[in-house]
Amino acid sequence: MKKSLYKSVFSWDKALILSVFLCAFVIPVFPPSWGQLPARIGFTLIFLSGVLFMEKISNRILFFAMTAFLMEWVSQLFDLEIIASISRGLNIIFFAIVIASLFREIATAKVITAQVILSAITGYILLGIIFSVVVAAVIKNDQGAFNLALKPDGIKDASAHLSESMYFGFVTLASLGYGDILPLKPYSRSLATFIAISGQLYIAAIIGMLIGKYVSRNDLTETKN
Repeated sequence: MKKSLYKSVFSWDKALILSVFLCAFVIPVFPPSWGQLPARIGFTLIFLSGVLFMEKISNRILFFAMTAFLMEWVSQLFDLEIIASISRGLNIIFFAIVIASLFREIATAKVITAQVILSAITGYILLGIIFSVVVAAVIKNDQGAFNLALKPDGIKDASAHLSESMYFGFVTLASLGYGDILPLKPYSRSLATFIAISGQLYIAAIIGMLIGKYVSRNDLTETKN
């Protein structure tokens, strides 16, 4: 029974990793004419795999995940901005909960395995997705926040700029700074600074934990010998 449970948890680890990679690298390639549907499908996969990944999940987190899931699809059906805004907020909070769960898994791991390293990578990419959602919301609500071109009708559509928000979010998170997409207002520049600092702090914390565990493991092995 215990072995079967372990295999089940390990499978949902894989599902979470695949869902995050899908949202970050595949869905932004879809044509803008598809709208928000591909992103909502990808986020739904993260909701499901994220909930099932967390072994010790409280009823409160489960209720929150279900609410985020329902709001995501209600906003798709009714196309109301207030519902879409609530949905984006719930997405961000739930993704942050998943990152915290991944971080806890890494912190409590006794041995550095491939799964631990993949969890660290998944958390980093999910952090980029969070910031991409924030950037997409900014683009939708403020046409002058970034130097993106207007659509022919003069209206910016968040779904039309999904690839741009993902691109800017990850490029800034990694501190590459290509400069082809620029924040133009003080608050969007502050957001870019926060994204860059968050990316560096995440990497520093993860590398510090992994190296600490590796050194401790070697010291323990040498002591036993």
